[in-house]
Amino acid sequence: MSTLVSNRRSRPHADTDPAADWAALGACVGRLQAFQASEDQARAICASCPVNLRCLDEALREEGTAAPSYRSDIRGGLTPHQRAALSGYERPKAPTGGRITGDLDEAERLLRGGSLSDEKVSTATGVGRHSVSKLRRDLGLPTQVDLRGAAPAERLAHRTRPGQDGHLLWTGDEATVIAGRRVKGIRLAFELGYGRLPEGSVKRTCDVYPCVAWQHLTDRPMRDALAAAAPPPPAVPAPVEYLYELWDANWDDGPLGNYEIRRHPITKKTNLRIAFTFMGKASYVDRQRIEADGEVYHRRLRRLLYLAPPELPTRPEPAALQTLRQAMADAHPDRGGTDTAFMAAHAAYQRARRSAGAQR
Repeated sequence: MSTLVSNRRSRPHADTDPAADWAALGACVGRLQAFQASEDQARAICASCPVNLRCLDEALREEGTAAPSYRSDIRGGLTPHQRAALSGYERPKAPTGGRITGDLDEAERLLRGGSLSDEKVSTATGVGRHSVSKLRRDLGLPTQVDLRGAAPAERLAHRTRPGQDGHLLWTGDEATVIAGRRVKGIRLAFELGYGRLPEGSVKRTCDVYPCVAWQHLTDRPMRDALAAAAPPPPAVPAPVEYLYELWDANWDDGPLGNYEIRRHPITKKTNLRIAFTFMGKASYVDRQRIEADGEVYHRRLRRLLYLAPPELPTRPEPAALQTLRQAMADAHPDRGGTDTAFMAAHAAYQRARRSAGAQR
């Protein structure tokens, strides 16, 4: 008997490694979404493919004489039924003296799966019980194994088949009945592999469904232990933002005084405010105003705060600017002035600075 493809929903060579062989020349390479959009579109792509005959030959070799239900997708420009007819597949005949009702192709697929009883195949497909039994014999499949009273290990062996890379694949329904109790295959495999009942849910560590290899299964305590042993992700410090202040340690030094830029960390931003710390104490400024003007005078702290680092004075100012700057210094609240007077002097000084810069 020819070997059947292991995955009923096999895909065309659009899903293979394009660098492997002839499949790299296929017209469907890189166009899998378009290929699977509709049967007509897939056949149109195959019609212009330079290796469609090679693709068809590969499909016939893989699928052998399998029934159409074991084939899928357009391959080599042909549908599953067309490829089945080309391969010499013959649909099993109806039992003598009657006509088979129900889905015979589906019945064959379930019987070849080897996991369902004749009764369950009959119920699932509508094919009569005796017809299913005869179909099993005509296909050359082994007779049913009576697993009533069988040991759990025997049931596991009967309901699984080996897969690639150490996977053990559960076949048929996801559960089996042991001593009158319905047990999921994944829990049965865990119990037999680890020699104990699982605690909590059993999950796979691999991404292969329906793998039940016990080495690939974990219960809740095992997952908790793995999570506790895993190193914590590295902490990424959040970027720190600041408000800035141009500080002159001595107002009497003139325009080339002892200047420095002080930073005050921003702790939070809202639509209306920017919160920051000043000498360890929390404070805030009007966000809309400082973002519009680039600066704001803080009345309580008596400080002029900037959104970006201000420029340090690097050369002497003109006499007119020095006069305005001195007037601003004299109006500062620390020297007996008032907030209103300082802000007015500062505004006059800034206008003069901008005007002087534009003239230069």
